[in-house]
Amino acid sequence: MKDFSKKEFRIANSSPEVKVVYTGFLIFAFIGYFTIALLGLLRVGPDYDSIVSHYRGSDLDEEAFPRAVGQMLEEAHFHAFTEGLILLVLAHLFVATSIKRPMKTAVVLLAFGSTLTDLASPWLIKYIASGFAYLQMTSWIGMETSALLMIGVPLYEMWFKGERK
Repeated sequence: MKDFSKKEFRIANSSPEVKVVYTGFLIFAFIGYFTIALLGLLRVGPDYDSIVSHYRGSDLDEEAFPRAVGQMLEEAHFHAFTEGLILLVLAHLFVATSIKRPMKTAVVLLAFGSTLTDLASPWLIKYIASGFAYLQMTSWIGMETSALLMIGVPLYEMWFKGERK
């Protein structure tokens, strides 16, 4: 962690042991984002109608009950803590790359912003308006895009770009 306090620290300059640790974390983060995308597609559905019926229930489908408040609270609680910690680590590793500052800022803001809207969207869909399902879909795209960048760029720089002084 001491390395991150140095203004010019770059992840490519880490020791091989540290690179292995970071790589292990990034692999697990990739698996986590991949599986959450699959869960979202399989449990909720990829389209507007599926998302709305998942949270509000459906008169057309007898098995599609409105989402229970307790269940939504549990999911929000769990996701707020875990996603916040994962983003904290991913953002630190991504910021330690040679990507230009405006791009770093944009990707980190996209990651935190889309994750926040992902947490808020179910509540907005259920209690405000079904149109917020589009916000949910947009947040999924933002989360996955920013995750791929925050995982892929550090991996590339550590193992393929070489050390930078």
